[in-house]
Amino acid sequence: MSSNFFAQQDLARRNTRILVALFTLAVLLLLLLTNIVTLISLGLLDPAFISGPWQWQTLPWHLLGWVSLGVITAVTLAVLYKWQQLKAGGKVVAQSLGGVRLSADSSDPLQRRLLNVVEEMALAANTPVPPVYLLPEHSINAFAAGYSPADAVIGVTQGCLQQLNRDELQGVIAHEFSHILNGDMRMNIRLIAVLNGILFLGHIGYYLLRGSRSSAVRAGSRSSGNKNSGGGVLALALGLVVIGYVGSFFGNLIKAAVSRQREFLADASAVQFTRNPRGIAGALKVIGSHSSHSKIAHANADENSHLFFGEAISRWASIFATHPPLATRIKRLEPHWNGKFPTPRNAQTSDSDSDTASNQTHTVSTSSAGERLQQALPLLLLHSSRQTEPAMALVCCILLQQDDSIRQQQLRLIKEMASVTLLQQVDQLCDAVASLDALQQIQLLQRLMPALKALSEGRFKPFEQLLHALLGAIPQPTLAPWLVSQFVEHNLAVQFDPTQISKQYSAKTLAQLTPAVGQLLALVSSLAGDNSQQQQAWQAGIAALDINLDTRLPAVNLSQLSQQLPVLLALAPLQKQRLWQAIECCVKADQLLQTNEQALLLALALLLEMPYPASEQPA
Repeated sequence: MSSNFFAQQDLARRNTRILVALFTLAVLLLLLLTNIVTLISLGLLDPAFISGPWQWQTLPWHLLGWVSLGVITAVTLAVLYKWQQLKAGGKVVAQSLGGVRLSADSSDPLQRRLLNVVEEMALAANTPVPPVYLLPEHSINAFAAGYSPADAVIGVTQGCLQQLNRDELQGVIAHEFSHILNGDMRMNIRLIAVLNGILFLGHIGYYLLRGSRSSAVRAGSRSSGNKNSGGGVLALALGLVVIGYVGSFFGNLIKAAVSRQREFLADASAVQFTRNPRGIAGALKVIGSHSSHSKIAHANADENSHLFFGEAISRWASIFATHPPLATRIKRLEPHWNGKFPTPRNAQTSDSDSDTASNQTHTVSTSSAGERLQQALPLLLLHSSRQTEPAMALVCCILLQQDDSIRQQQLRLIKEMASVTLLQQVDQLCDAVASLDALQQIQLLQRLMPALKALSEGRFKPFEQLLHALLGAIPQPTLAPWLVSQFVEHNLAVQFDPTQISKQYSAKTLAQLTPAVGQLLALVSSLAGDNSQQQQAWQAGIAALDINLDTRLPAVNLSQLSQQLPVLLALAPLQKQRLWQAIECCVKADQLLQTNEQALLLALALLLEMPYPASEQPA
């Protein structure tokens, strides 16, 4: 693809710094205004004094210090409170907007089409297939939320399902996947927490105002002294409400400044994913003709407005818009558009172009390399991957070994640690799984994620223990079962343990992580062929990085690499790009791309959350 997702992730990281700077300026302004309002409301500062000569020594600095400390504390607590609410990632955002999670095996035609499109886009973007949430809104809109691809969710409105055809829906979903790959989601969640802090003082003023009104009603015949005191509280409350509007002003400006250019980029990236500019352009045109447009009615729409595909709330001024105008976006996609929106459509009650059993493996138009990667899976496995119990069985099947004694031990573990039912499902599915090559097995794992993430924590923990036991039954774990365990841990454990979500980029360089880098390159080089080819691949990889590593290929220690992967996962985007270039040098050293090397590239890109579409893998 022409878009460099590593560079865009780095840009999103720099935008986060800009966000922090703007937030700091906004808080300083709120500090100043709050101190002025406090002094005026307490009668310690005559408003005429502001326009007269300043007498700094007469100001009550002790009081101002306490007020400033109170403001900073309140804003900080508000940010931390919202951050704590959002620590579980994308699913919390979707639920806060009234989203209902769709079952991975839904039989509703419109929902089935949506789930299939999300699955296709995930494979094209080389990310785990995310859970999908449906918002009960008549408008046409969608969003992606989460800290990383591992905990991402896709949200779609009911209007989006009923108004868009398949190509248009595909364009919208591709737009959201570009936000996942560009690193926008991480920044967007931080933006929600930061803006909550800026607006918090206004909320305090609002509740003070309500309280002062109630007090005035209850105390209609109190002394003038009490009335003056109440007047001071009322003035303070009104002042804080005004400050809240100022905070809202700056908050909306921050959202607009950070969001709009990212939307143009996501539109362009969606075209790259689908190879069909008419899809996303058509969706934007339908939004323009729809009675509700893209407006979201939910009470939490404002704080999440920058997440959406289209403008989620009405703005009184275009400078506060989080998205560019529809016409501008369409013109960028279709320069010769005549500026006219189509006739409004009737809502679909059934899916005229729904996926049938015979075309469940429909994929986006991709390059030949991408088509080789998106190989058709047996229908039995496709159907099983969408149901929780069979999905668990499929993971177990991939871990089963060919050696009869090990296999029998693993089957006993399934029966003892899980259930006879799971064992029966493993028996039904194991032959079909065994017929898959390594690449198809990784793709199957990608598809399993929505069904597995439907597990409750009480069911996930025993399943996790079973997987550890199945892996432990292998005397010397090979690459395939190790990749399975790493993939499930990385993409599924975050559902139940938010501490495992990678929320921060590391400041470390590749040179500072030499042991971890060396182990990863050694793993890739070990698949090159005979000893001389492996050595050649190793030398090509370390030469690309120019770091201090022994020229002799070291032995691969999978256990050690398991501990080092999280460190590499947190690398800054441009450092991660350099690491990927070194991995590619290892693979290309022998001018031959084996299926197992292809599978390893796909798996490593998923484990390290590399924005590396399948269609760009070396051919």
